Amino acid sequence: MIQKTTAILFAILLTAAAVHSASLEDDAVIFQALEEEMARSLADLKVDVFGPPYFITYQIRHHDRAEVAASFGALILSDTHQARTLFVDVKVGDPQFDSSFPESHRYSVEQFIPVDNDLDSLKRALWYETDLRYKQAIVSFLRKKGRFISGVESHDLPDFSKGKSVRERIDPIPEWKLDIPGWEQLVRQISNLFKVAPGIEKSRVKIFSDRVIRYYYDSDGNKIRDAHLKYGLNIEAWTKTEEGTQLHDQKTLYFGKIDQFPSRAELTRTTLELIASLKELKAATPMDPYVGPAIFSPDATAVLFHEAIGHRLEGDRLRRDKDGKTFLKKIGQRILPEFITVVDNPALKSYHGTPLIGHYHTDDQGQQSREVVLIDHGVLKSFLLSRTPVLGFNRTNGHARSDGVHPPMSRMSNFVVKSDLTLDAASLKQRLIEEVKKQNKPYGLFVKKIVGGETQTDNRQFQVLKGKPLYLYKVFPDGREELVRGVDFVGTPLSIISKILVTGDDPTVINGFCTAESGVLPVASITPSVLLSEVELQVSHQPQVRRPILTPPKVVSAP
Repeated sequence: MIQKTTAILFAILLTAAAVHSASLEDDAVIFQALEEEMARSLADLKVDVFGPPYFITYQIRHHDRAEVAASFGALILSDTHQARTLFVDVKVGDPQFDSSFPESHRYSVEQFIPVDNDLDSLKRALWYETDLRYKQAIVSFLRKKGRFISGVESHDLPDFSKGKSVRERIDPIPEWKLDIPGWEQLVRQISNLFKVAPGIEKSRVKIFSDRVIRYYYDSDGNKIRDAHLKYGLNIEAWTKTEEGTQLHDQKTLYFGKIDQFPSRAELTRTTLELIASLKELKAATPMDPYVGPAIFSPDATAVLFHEAIGHRLEGDRLRRDKDGKTFLKKIGQRILPEFITVVDNPALKSYHGTPLIGHYHTDDQGQQSREVVLIDHGVLKSFLLSRTPVLGFNRTNGHARSDGVHPPMSRMSNFVVKSDLTLDAASLKQRLIEEVKKQNKPYGLFVKKIVGGETQTDNRQFQVLKGKPLYLYKVFPDGREELVRGVDFVGTPLSIISKILVTGDDPTVINGFCTAESGVLPVASITPSVLLSEVELQVSHQPQVRRPILTPPKVVSAP
């Protein structure tokens, strides 16, 4: 599932104070703890007839987080903190048949460890967690063996593949610059604009920064330290319609450096635009179910491709008996129009100056990331792969990802849709109108902004996907547009992607977060607008809540 936010860069220099963490100035003790406990476990961790693990992964993530937020001109949060989490993966058996259980991911909770570089404390945490995971691995191995012996489970492929050459990568740790007093003042000023906005019941303006430093070590000898730093700002507001339907809109901006921070003038304009848009949406007419041609904006296209195609090309899913395996046996077949190519490239850091939050150098199995051509001119060529082999593919392509809490699996990173058949915005709208007339429809559709989407890949469920438009317009044959609300688009993956007629010439970066089995991960899409010959809309589930009985308190200090 993807939760969408659009990335836009603005530039103004804010006074910044560099934040140093004494515990990070010399982190050799972290790798000392990892190496010593790894050696001890590989040599001596055994019980009864079970020998030591054949593969172990250790991963420590150090989190620096700063966040300030305000509502209606008053500060509601100002916090800076550190935390460290530990992830341990233990495999028993051998690469052909091991303890991994593709049908389910283990129950996982965050394992917090000391932020101090204290060797004894770190080793104790590693010792305890490794022991726990070793015992769980043995139980999983025996359960899996039982299923295999009883004939319930077939086992035609190895469980684990050989990785690339052993490598060491120690990246520099970026300086973490903050301006907490300046941010507190700014969120007060911007959130104050909501005070006099009619109909706004709740609002929040938040500035945040995250620095995540990852220490990775595995029994193959891969030793990695890398770091990701991002800054962001979120503006959001809620209102209710006359019938009690809650409406919510937000704008989230991401940037990689503090000197790319948006100015107050830009944020003021963005906030006023959000207020005006919510007012228009509140007055919009609820729409009935409908089937007709539609233009999807770049962010709607991102959700469409993410849900219809992306999740179904994540190789780990294809090993599960209960997966729908939509595309497993379609390698070499055309699944999209021949003018469309799809790649996933975690090595991309930015696109035309906009940072891509799905970027990484090394995945969560110690393998180097690389670009993968998934669909070449409509023909399916490959899958997103971890070290778990898939039919026809025995080696990873560096796409094992995790939130540092759950076991890694193949996931999207920077998902790029390219097109050889494009139209500018005016021509795309005209083509939509032509399609409306051709189909003798009263109007077409334009999905301008979407909240997010979801899909089912389990073969016990209907193979469907759903998207949640926020700003949806009827487009009439004379070119008029009318804002409507209250519907979702639905479809089956093979059907809906076959309806693509042409794309726009407007590839746009869509940064967001995706929730799946290996956790909530940052992902980016670079997608254009698309014209589809047919999209089905259904009435969305929208609980209705009585509006406030009294009017809001009188504003004493207006902005």
